Amino acid sequence: MTVDRDQLIDWLDLEEPSSDELACMDDLEHGDYEIYSERLRLILDEGMDVFVRSGVSQFIAARDLAVAIYTPEGDLVDSAAGAYLHVVTGVPPLKYVINNFADDETVGVEPGDVFYANDALYGGIHNPDQIAFMPVFHDGEIMAWVSAAAHTTETGAIEPGGMPISARTRHDEGMKLSPIKIGEDYKLKSDMVEMQKNFISRAPRMHEIDLRARVTTCDRVRRRIKELIIDKKGPDFFKGLIRRNIKESQEGAKRRIDEWNDGTFQTVHFADTVGYEDGLWRLKAEMEKDGPEIHIDYSGTSPENDGSFNTQPVAAIAHTANYMFSVPFHDLPKSNGTYDLIDFDIPKGSILYPDPEASTVQAVMVNQVIMDSTTTLFSRSMYDEDSENEHVTAPMANTAPGYAFGAENQHGEPVADLMSHALNTDGTGGQARRDGEDEAIFPWCPFGHASNMEFVENEYPFTHQYFRHGTDSCGHGKHRGGIGMQIAYMMHHVPVVEWLSICHNSKLVTGQGLFGGYAPRTIPGITITDSDLKERMANGEYVPDDLIELLQDRTLDADYNITSHVRESKPYENGDLFVGHSGGGCGYGDALERDPDAVMEDIENDRVTHRSAKEIYQIEYDEETLTVDEEATERRREEFRQQRLEEAQSFGGFIDEWEEKRPDDEILENYGSWPDGEKTEPVMRQ
Repeated sequence: MTVDRDQLIDWLDLEEPSSDELACMDDLEHGDYEIYSERLRLILDEGMDVFVRSGVSQFIAARDLAVAIYTPEGDLVDSAAGAYLHVVTGVPPLKYVINNFADDETVGVEPGDVFYANDALYGGIHNPDQIAFMPVFHDGEIMAWVSAAAHTTETGAIEPGGMPISARTRHDEGMKLSPIKIGEDYKLKSDMVEMQKNFISRAPRMHEIDLRARVTTCDRVRRRIKELIIDKKGPDFFKGLIRRNIKESQEGAKRRIDEWNDGTFQTVHFADTVGYEDGLWRLKAEMEKDGPEIHIDYSGTSPENDGSFNTQPVAAIAHTANYMFSVPFHDLPKSNGTYDLIDFDIPKGSILYPDPEASTVQAVMVNQVIMDSTTTLFSRSMYDEDSENEHVTAPMANTAPGYAFGAENQHGEPVADLMSHALNTDGTGGQARRDGEDEAIFPWCPFGHASNMEFVENEYPFTHQYFRHGTDSCGHGKHRGGIGMQIAYMMHHVPVVEWLSICHNSKLVTGQGLFGGYAPRTIPGITITDSDLKERMANGEYVPDDLIELLQDRTLDADYNITSHVRESKPYENGDLFVGHSGGGCGYGDALERDPDAVMEDIENDRVTHRSAKEIYQIEYDEETLTVDEEATERRREEFRQQRLEEAQSFGGFIDEWEEKRPDDEILENYGSWPDGEKTEPVMRQ
C-alpha cells in the first residue's frame, strides 16, 4: 500500500499561492471579478446540464453530481453541485496525479489527457462515487483542472447496486481504480473502457454511458473556459480570477465564523447497524470555536468494525461540506479556502479512520451521522436570540435510504440501479423561524430531485404502487421537521428482481432535535410477498396505498415481512411489494410552543395524526371540525409543563443514573469499551 492517508488529509489545505498568481490577482480591474466569476459559474452550470443530458443512471438524472474547477496545483476554485462532497474529494486524487505522475515519463500530463478514479483509499468517498478530470492547457502551460463526478449504481461488487451490505473487506466492493489515465489526445482509450465494462458486467451499457458523460462534461467545461475566458482575457487574467475566487471564499468564511458564539460544543450520536448485522456504535464530536478558527475532534467515536460501515477520513471531512456549502457559506464560492479555517482530529483505528483493508462501501451511511453532528454543532454556535439567525436549524432527516436492485428488464437488457425517490425526499430540519420542508431533499445533494416515474417504469421491471406523505414521520417541535415520504415498488413484467436496502435508523435515529425539538421516528423494513395484489387490480378491487393501513389492517391477503430497514440482497417475485420510507427532519424548539392552528393544518394535510396532536402538542380540539379550544389547550399545556417539572431531575442526578445503565454485551459487540467507545481488540479480516 503506497498511499499516505495523512498526506491526503493535508492536501485539503490550500497550497501557498505564487507571487505571480498574487500579482495577477492584484492586476484585476474594478468589476472584472464580479463579471468573470459569474461567467465561470455559468460555465460550470452548463457543464452540469450537459452531464444530466448525457448520462443514464438514476443518480445523474437526479442531479446528484458535481462539476468543478481546480487550480494547476489541485486546489478547489469553484463548483456546480449537486453533491458538494464530490468537489472536496476531488482534491486528493487530483493532487495525487500532480505529485506522483506529472513528471513520471510513463504517465505524464499532456493536453487532451483524461484521468479517472474511484478508490476511497486515494481520497474518494466509496467506489460507486467516480470522478473524471482533465487539464486545461494554454500554450503548453496547465492553467487549471476540471472534473465531473457522480455516483455510479453498479460496481461489480458481491451484491448488485454498488453498495453491498454484506461486504466485510474492501475486496468485496468490486471495481476500485486508483487515479489512472484513461484517455489521451481527447480520446478515451478503448482498452480502459473495456476493462471497466468487464468489471461492471451486470450493467456494462449503463456504466459506459455514464463514463462518457463524465468525460463529455469535463471537455465541455474545458473548452468553454478556454474560449470564453482565457482566449478573450489572457492567461494572466485567468490566473488572477481563480486566485481571487479562493480569496473571496476564504475571507468571507473568516468574517462569518468570527461573528458566531465562541465556546466548546459537543454532540454524541448513536447508530444501530454495521451493515451485515445490527449493532450499536457512536459518533462523538467536540467543536472548539475561537474567533475565526474552528477545531473539530472526533475522539471517543467507536472503533472500526468488520462490516461495511466504516469511512476513510477524507470522506468524513468532505461530508461536512454538504452542510457548510449549502447553509452557512451557501453564498460564497465553493472553494477549499473555506476549509483553511477548520481543522479536524480523526482518531486512527476508529470507524472514521479504519485499517486500509476495511470495507468502506457504506461510508455515506456512517457520514450521515457526521452531517447530523455538523449541523448541531454549528447551529449551537450560530444561535442568536435577537436575530433568530435563519441558518440555525435542526438536522435534516439524513436517512436517505438506498434501495438498489438488479435484474434483466422487460426489454431483455441487464440493469442495476439505486433508486432516487427515497434518497431525494428526506424532510429538512425545523428552523429558528419556520418548519422544515416536506419531502424536500437528498441530504448529499441539496439541489437534486427524484427522477421521473414514467421514465423509471419504462426502463425498469417494476411499478410504483404508491408514493405519498409519510404521516407523522417528522420530528415534532415548535417548528416541526419536514415530512418524509412512503413508497412501494411492485415487481412487474419479469419473473424476479433482486433488491437490497441500505440504511440505518431502524431502532435508533441518529438525528436529534434542537433546543427541545423531537427526533423523527424510526423506519422499519417491510416487504409483502405472495399477495393477492395483482388479482385485486385485475378485478378492479380496492388496493391499499398507505404503510400504516397495510400494517394495521393487513388489507392484502399476503405474507408480511417486517425486519430491520437494512435488508440484504434477496429475490422478489412478480407481484411482490418492496416497501420503502424516507425520513422526516428533526424538530426545533418545544412542541408546547407550536401554534395549535398549525397542527390542525398538518392534520388536514395528512402530515401528522390526531394522536400526535393530543399526546405531543397537548391540544384540545374538535376532531370533526378541527376547531381549537384555546383556553382548554392552554390549561392542558400548563398542566403538562407542571408534570415535566415534577418528573425532572438535576443534570448531576441524570448522569449518576445514566452511568449505572449498560446495554447487553450482544448489542455492544461493535461499540468498543462501554461507555467510552475505545478500541478493545483488533478486527480480524480475511
